[in-house]
Amino acid sequence: MLASFKIFIVFAGIVILLSRKWNLGLVLMLASVSVGLLFAYPLPSVGRDMLLTAVAPLTLRLAIAVVLIMTLSELLRQTGSLKNLVEAIQDLVPNGRVVIASLPTLVGLLPMVGGAMFSAPMVDEVGKQLGVDQENKTFVNYWFRHIWEYISPVYPSTIVGAAILGLTLPQLVRATWPLTVMAVVGGILFGLKGIPLHTQGNKSAKTDRRSLRVLAESIWPILLVIALSLILPIDERARLIVGIVITITLFMVSRRIPLHNIGTTLRRRVPWKTVVVILGALIFREVLDNSGAVAAVSAELVNLHIPLAVVAFVVPFIAGLLTGLSVAAFSIGFPVVIPLVVAEGGLVEPQWAAWLMAGGFLGVMFSPLHLCLSLTRVYFKAEWGPIYRRIAPSALGVGVVATVILLLA
Repeated sequence: MLASFKIFIVFAGIVILLSRKWNLGLVLMLASVSVGLLFAYPLPSVGRDMLLTAVAPLTLRLAIAVVLIMTLSELLRQTGSLKNLVEAIQDLVPNGRVVIASLPTLVGLLPMVGGAMFSAPMVDEVGKQLGVDQENKTFVNYWFRHIWEYISPVYPSTIVGAAILGLTLPQLVRATWPLTVMAVVGGILFGLKGIPLHTQGNKSAKTDRRSLRVLAESIWPILLVIALSLILPIDERARLIVGIVITITLFMVSRRIPLHNIGTTLRRRVPWKTVVVILGALIFREVLDNSGAVAAVSAELVNLHIPLAVVAFVVPFIAGLLTGLSVAAFSIGFPVVIPLVVAEGGLVEPQWAAWLMAGGFLGVMFSPLHLCLSLTRVYFKAEWGPIYRRIAPSALGVGVVATVILLLA
């Protein structure tokens, strides 16, 4: 149990530093040094791993992709596209349940910083019209915002998760799409059930045509990025980057956005600390592997005779629960359990990828440290109990689907 205890110490240090608002990337770099010290892995070797990881093609691809995604998100925000998107939905859809769920769902298509707070006022307004209580509004705003994170190729956490699992984004999406389907079903059953079917009255055909036009003008960049990242006839590793560059270029031309706006956005609006998180996650994975820590912990877990599936789910779940961050859940939890589940040739099979993703992300969704949950709860002045009574069965449904995927493989 010595190796497991050492890893527990490292995990505890990570949680303590994150609770003090340290950047996750820097925390993971410090954790990498700690792993080296605890597992007698020479510090020069740790430094070598850091340097080689920093210049590795995978790291550079992930960093460039995330910066481009954040740039596109900011351009959509600055031009009012997201605001127009949700307003068009409100105009077009007479069903109150669909409207209140679609607002966070549409905002959640892109990983906007503070996206939950962007949709919260709109959910609040629609919720008041429908007589929805504060806890249910909190759940709907929180849950439906995150349904894409199992499959979206533009989420940093999904990108990092796929990289650590050794899968391409299309491979990961093919493995995890049932989790998103079940997340939608859970949100409908435990968030929308009981909300009245609200109609907005008679609207003219002219109003509908205008709203459809606004919807098309607002949503096409998001749909184009996702489509190009999956179907471009080029190397899978370059699809996302090329797809975002094409989309940003077309969007700027269509909206007549000056080229110098990109420089301003990169300097002032892009959260560069996200790049540090990616670097820290990949360094931590590399040091855990090269130091022998992963092999030692994996051997101890096997010797405890705990069912493999339980270990593979619980470790990422705990990492997500303790940090409230998807990237942390994947980058901390996955490297520990991957050696236990890899098939011949060192590949993670699709059913295990879905199982690990479900464990890590559901831990995040339960975490009170998850900013989307804590900020939304404060905004709506909601009580914790009724919120968790909706999250728990919805998450259970996702867990059941992940179990079915694992058993049927």
